[in-house]
Amino acid sequence: MSEQSDLSRLEFFSDGVMAIAATLLVLELKVPRMDEVHTAHEAWAALGKLWPSYLAFALSFGMILVIWVNHHFTLRLLGGLSKHFLYANGLLLFTITLLPFPTGVLAEYINTPYASVGVALYGLSSLFINLAWVVWWRAMERPLRLFRAEVEQTHIAGVKRNIHLGLALYACSTLMAFLWPTVGILFIMGINIMWVTISLAEKRSLPGQAAQGKA
Repeated sequence: MSEQSDLSRLEFFSDGVMAIAATLLVLELKVPRMDEVHTAHEAWAALGKLWPSYLAFALSFGMILVIWVNHHFTLRLLGGLSKHFLYANGLLLFTITLLPFPTGVLAEYINTPYASVGVALYGLSSLFINLAWVVWWRAMERPLRLFRAEVEQTHIAGVKRNIHLGLALYACSTLMAFLWPTVGILFIMGINIMWVTISLAEKRSLPGQAAQGKA
């Protein structure tokens, strides 16, 4: 009971941090000033010019959503906690709370001659989050194995392959940004779609899910 209580406390804390980070993203959506528009047409045009902010917001919110879903389901695989894992979880949350900053830079720079700066910084932040995810997963096995007994090693190995693949993909997207920022941001969007696809496929086969129903 104590172990499950500790896991619940960790999840509540992590959910709160992710919720705050996701909420902060909306601050990048600036309402056009009334004194800068004089007709309804100009108002719609001003709203349309905010497309970089819409894009950055959707991209980052989607990233946090994928992290939250996988964080939630991964904790269901654990039977306990360790100090190493708690610190690793803190590192993961740290990288997530930083996301609003590169999101703002991306929104500000993507439609300018300095687009490569915004996309490259965003790619680096994504790489940083993925690296923290690697550390988070490793902390579930070392120095203590925290997984429940029924969790298959093949499932763990598959997830680890995917997150290591993510390191390579985000590194490539960051390098692309310096030469082709548009290609770089499209590449990052493609990676996020890949995470959703992989996540949905994994959740259909999680250990114990068939017996527990749609938990």
